[in-house]
Amino acid sequence: MPPKDLFAFNIIGTQKKQERQTMMDEEQDRISNLSDDVLAHILSFLELRDAFKTMILSKRWEKVWTLTHIINLNNKSCVRRFDQRLSLDKEIRRRTTFINFINGVLFGHNMIFPVKAFTLSYYFGYADFIRYRHSPYIIKWVDAVSTNDLEKFDFSISIDCTFPALNMPPTLFQCQNLVTLSLESINRVLIRFDVLETVYLLSLKYLRLVKVRFEEENTLKNLLSGCPVLEELYMEPGDTGFKSIPHFYFISPSLKILKWKREEGFRGYFVVKAPKLEHLHFVEHSMLGFSMSVSPSLVSVVMDIGSSFGHHGHISVEKLFQGISNAQKLEWSTHHTFMAKVELDNLPEFCNLTHLKIGSCQDLYFVSSIIQHSPHLKHLIFDKDHFISGPMTWMPPVPVPSCLISHLETVEIIAPEGQTSYEIELILYLLHMGKVLKKMVVTPFSCIDLRRKLWESPKASRCKIVFSDFPAGGTSR
Repeated sequence: MPPKDLFAFNIIGTQKKQERQTMMDEEQDRISNLSDDVLAHILSFLELRDAFKTMILSKRWEKVWTLTHIINLNNKSCVRRFDQRLSLDKEIRRRTTFINFINGVLFGHNMIFPVKAFTLSYYFGYADFIRYRHSPYIIKWVDAVSTNDLEKFDFSISIDCTFPALNMPPTLFQCQNLVTLSLESINRVLIRFDVLETVYLLSLKYLRLVKVRFEEENTLKNLLSGCPVLEELYMEPGDTGFKSIPHFYFISPSLKILKWKREEGFRGYFVVKAPKLEHLHFVEHSMLGFSMSVSPSLVSVVMDIGSSFGHHGHISVEKLFQGISNAQKLEWSTHHTFMAKVELDNLPEFCNLTHLKIGSCQDLYFVSSIIQHSPHLKHLIFDKDHFISGPMTWMPPVPVPSCLISHLETVEIIAPEGQTSYEIELILYLLHMGKVLKKMVVTPFSCIDLRRKLWESPKASRCKIVFSDFPAGGTSR
């Protein structure tokens, strides 16, 4: 090859090598080509202390973590309960470092502002109690982030020593752009509300309160009245949240989902006025009564309720039935609680009800009444996992419910310990009167006597009978 051509070939080869090296460098460091906003968004998925460590990468990264506008912190690494290698002195030092870090983020030269999302899971241990007999620093943190820029606030606290409940600052309830608010005490009631006179949560859509104590009856009413667009409310108050409150009001023009869970301790009266309510999930085993206004858009209702008078108590449910009569799906359990026969005789029509699940029930007369007043019922489930044994008898409804003639298609009986004689009568009645019944599932499979009776019993339709040790499966005939 002539020298001139060889020189040109070397130049071209060098250029291609440089281009390949440039492409390799770009592939190896694509992240440097991202904007600060994109990098900050990536870091927002990390706990803040991990995002903070990226500041050592380069001069550019020194401030990127402060652009996240999100604070996500957990102090488990500072607690001996979760790290047995820690001594008390080392735990105190770690907690002090953790507190100083948050103070620097909120008040120091590394301040993150504005804070749009604040998530803090704090375990208050004996080391805190030794050094900080009270918790003003936590209240200061909450107060510092409670601005109109805040969109999400998620705070949970647990404790392993005696400590007074925290009173949330009023500024938290004046964040006009806050969309999600969650307050949770892990092992006992550690958060309390005084009288809330000024609430301006104008954008709040999701509210979650777990083991939070209200000091007086109007507190929740005032809280909800200041949330004009609230859509979902979840409350799990714990054992000592509302002992002195006789009435509990859930009044909201925008609420779509209401969930309440407590198994004992309230002994009060519940009032629900939520015209846009779609889903109601209510677990309360100790109450005096329940009143609910009609919601035209109601889809599903789960009621697991009991009387405040303990075993074999009575509870008035007439106003409750009126309120839930538009439901499409209903799960019902009353445990040891009786319902008055006069109320069951005057049930409203459940015209939209297509799915019904009955759990523990003290009186089979309720079963007779509810299917009599559910003309479009298609699917019926008896879940006897916690069924109450007692002197119950099956009384067939008169006249024959219209749902048995034209709509009921599937029946499932879940009874791990087998069926009693009156329950067998109920099952045989449904099989005999179900004109359009397509499938009946019975659990457990080992109930030989029931299997024989079902196979020998006359049927009003070509119903498929399935025996199973597990729901929705098994052997058929």
